[in-house]
Amino acid sequence: MNVPELIKSIGSFITVISVVVGIVISVMNFRIAKEKEAESRKIEAAKPFLELRQKLYLDALNNASILASKDLHTEEEVAKAKKRFSELYWGELSLIEESEIEGMMMAVARAENLTDDPTPTQIATYNLAHTMRESLTKSWQVDTAKVGKINP
Repeated sequence: MNVPELIKSIGSFITVISVVVGIVISVMNFRIAKEKEAESRKIEAAKPFLELRQKLYLDALNNASILASKDLHTEEEVAKAKKRFSELYWGELSLIEESEIEGMMMAVARAENLTDDPTPTQIATYNLAHTMRESLTKSWQVDTAKVGKINP
């Protein structure tokens, strides 16, 4: 093989390699874009769940704060806070809370004697909220990696 043919062969080889590398890079970029798109969809799916969680967390914290500083509030304010905290504990918050928050909610509820002798309706409502949470996370396709660990 003479030099011009060798150069031509090397040129053809480089052209083929360039095309293959270009295709591989395009496929990799397409895959990365699809992964980012899927990640964005997961975050978007978790958004309503997280917004509801934030709203109820603030409600629970506000009422727990009143219970923690009773001497700064009227009896009516304390009674109202205890009532609302109890509602959150047995129902709404059980729908969306992370396991660590659940533990802290239980601690406040115990301190306020809200868990002494729970009624069958309270227990059923608590379980209903947990079952509904499972339904919501499935129907919204919420990735628990995006919303934190939740108890079944």
